[in-house]
Amino acid sequence: MRTGLALAGLIGAGSALACDTVLDPQQRFIDQPGKYCLSADRDEPIAILADNVELDCRGRTLTWTPGNGNDGIGVHLRRGDKAIVRNCRLQGWSYGILVSERGNAQVLNNTVVDGGVGIAVQGSDRPEDENAQLIGNRIFYYGQGQGHGADSAIAVQHAAKPVLTNNLIAGFRGGSAILLDRAADAQLTGNQLLDLNEGGSAAVRMEYSPRTRLVHNTAMLRRGVNARGLVGAVDATCIENVFINTVEAGFEQCSVRRYNVAQINND
Repeated sequence: MRTGLALAGLIGAGSALACDTVLDPQQRFIDQPGKYCLSADRDEPIAILADNVELDCRGRTLTWTPGNGNDGIGVHLRRGDKAIVRNCRLQGWSYGILVSERGNAQVLNNTVVDGGVGIAVQGSDRPEDENAQLIGNRIFYYGQGQGHGADSAIAVQHAAKPVLTNNLIAGFRGGSAILLDRAADAQLTGNQLLDLNEGGSAAVRMEYSPRTRLVHNTAMLRRGVNARGLVGAVDATCIENVFINTVEAGFEQCSVRRYNVAQINND
């Protein structure tokens, strides 16, 4: 019986990772539903234009090449519904992953390095269409491409009920590590925002984004100089967050606040 259960589990795992189509290295557009994957690194972007598309890069790297006739977006979810992008590594793009007017998009376990905005969601302002999920992604700003001048590492705009869970942002030098702009009912849980800009930046900025829920998030700077933790958390729920060296933590703005830690350590 145990052997049967084990085999069933392996079969189920195999089907979950199955790939219908290996994307050709020169193919830029996905316009049919299905499961797609990469078998090699590439320097061409990918645009998703259909419903029910799953793209699994399987750890392969998409590298931006100047003058290659693209718009600087590594993976662009342009049209359709219920798309999944997972296990991609984006290097050097102005936008690593951009979600445009897509309902129920999932961006899972991707890595963005040396670029501008790591992940951006630009919704449709239709609450029934939106529930983007950004989970387990990593965005690093330590390479040559960090000079793109991005204002945010993760930006969610005009999208209702987004979920941001267990994402990591490190070394960001722009204005807001996470920007929520007209993103009502956002849920931020377990995100780590590390080594942020010490002067005038913000860990999480909320603009016209009511009822944000922030639980178990961490923000840390090397020194407490002039950076802020939360901006615009007027009616937010803030529970068990830890902010180190954010001179203005911003927890006092939260309408519900419990067990948050704000500490300055310049020793």
